[in-house]
Amino acid sequence: MKKSLPFLAIPYALIVGVVYYVMLPPMNWHAPEFWEFLVLVMGPILVLLIIYSFSKEKIQAFKGMKWFQKTQNVYENTTMTPRQKKWGSICKYSILLLVVIIVFPSVTMFVTSRVFHAKSYAKRIDVQDVSFSEIPEVDFTKTPIIDRDSSQRLGDKVMGNMTEWVSQFNVSDEYTQISYKDSVYRVTPLTYNGVIKYVKNMSEGIPAYITVDSTSGKTELVKLKDLGLEGMKYVPSAYLNKNLMRHLRFSYPTEIFGSPSFEIDEDGHPWYICTTYTYQGVGTKKKVTGAVFLDPISGDSTKYKIGDIPSWADRIFPESLLIEELDDNGSLKDGYWNSKLSQKGVTVTSEGYNYLEKNGDIWLYSGITSVNADASNLGFVLVNMRTHEAMKIATAGANETSAMSSAESQVKNYGYQATFPLLINVKGNPVYLTSLKDNGLIKMYAMVSAIDYQKVATVSSDETLNDLLKKTITMLGSSDDISEESLQEQRIKVKNVQMINVEGNTIYYIQSDKDEIFKMTFHTKYEDKLVFLKSGDQLDISYVDGDGIKLIKDIK
Repeated sequence: MKKSLPFLAIPYALIVGVVYYVMLPPMNWHAPEFWEFLVLVMGPILVLLIIYSFSKEKIQAFKGMKWFQKTQNVYENTTMTPRQKKWGSICKYSILLLVVIIVFPSVTMFVTSRVFHAKSYAKRIDVQDVSFSEIPEVDFTKTPIIDRDSSQRLGDKVMGNMTEWVSQFNVSDEYTQISYKDSVYRVTPLTYNGVIKYVKNMSEGIPAYITVDSTSGKTELVKLKDLGLEGMKYVPSAYLNKNLMRHLRFSYPTEIFGSPSFEIDEDGHPWYICTTYTYQGVGTKKKVTGAVFLDPISGDSTKYKIGDIPSWADRIFPESLLIEELDDNGSLKDGYWNSKLSQKGVTVTSEGYNYLEKNGDIWLYSGITSVNADASNLGFVLVNMRTHEAMKIATAGANETSAMSSAESQVKNYGYQATFPLLINVKGNPVYLTSLKDNGLIKMYAMVSAIDYQKVATVSSDETLNDLLKKTITMLGSSDDISEESLQEQRIKVKNVQMINVEGNTIYYIQSDKDEIFKMTFHTKYEDKLVFLKSGDQLDISYVDGDGIKLIKDIK
């Protein structure tokens, strides 16, 4: 056995090297991939050592061992040869090490889970309450109306016109949403079309990327040589050492990376931005620590801490992590078991998200709804994807799904499908903006009042969004400017109250003692005031004048 050990060590080291080269795990105990790597490369050798220690000529050594005692007492009152003691120790420590690398990550995940640290998870993101005026008045030069699916179709179309490249390269499905040149775009790189095409083109690299103007749909294939740049050689679709993640791993062996995000700076120079993370334990309570910016042309990279990120970058905090943090913030403030059992005060994000441009940054948008509520939102949340700044706007109304259904019902004879809407500010009013598509092609645009989803305005794709805006202002009840400051406050005495159910939403119509009619969609924020509302009750409200019916925006 002694003579064979050196010869076994060499192929074993080669196997470990190959496994590392393929898996690329961070050498960081917080990362689950690190422990998976240890189990894969150490597990078999430890099992072999244990089996060898249990062979017939060593079995006596195991029988005589007193497990988990101090080393000097392990072999007390046991008659064993030095060789047997040696293999007994190897057996013991191999079993212990195998148990550690298998059990330790799971135990750590459990101990640091939401069950024991619910409030700590809830505080991962600091959400500030703000007024709706924080959302700037809609500007269609910065409003991303072209969604990812439409962007992909446009990108494929422009690539199909490049006959010299279409057989050599594919178009990536990234389409990162960015703020660029005082507008909003989606950008995506070309990728190598398989191993053979990679070998053929690797010396020149990836020659171009695609931009799609999210406001107009204008699509351009940007050739790097036209910018005075060489091709991109360090990309995810490259092989061996030119593969982007392998290049990064060898440069930063201990960093925990997320998926690389393709962006361009204001000069059009391409970059891959790789967010770096840490965990509280092993794979729990994920936290962004910064990002590595990699130049795919030269392979040079720079590591930034979270407070030093260049302002042109947009996607540092990925969408999935932000949604997870927001859900934890809304559900775990009063403990883990409350989030699962009584669920008092538990809120979650909507079944989707979208993007807003604000002050040159891209903000993730989603609705906030009660986990026990009907088809209504309690408000909206915005998170800056570069700085992590988060804002909550307590403007109650219909949720996005109801708005999509309402928009579709306006054109039900066509059978168009609505995209997940974007929240915009129309003269101080929260309004959903959505596209209506047929077989993936945009046919119409719609605006739906977020307060009263039955109010819908539509235009065909041949018309302008400004035409839709004019219709929407009229739809909201007045052609005059309606601002947050124009809200009126009043104490009313209830004379009569009627409720109707429309597609799962409970609408309250309240008649005052002065015969004024007020309207409000039920939501849990005002549950204690609305459920048992009766004649003679008094309400302090904020409202907007409508066409004969006043729309209640808040009950104080």
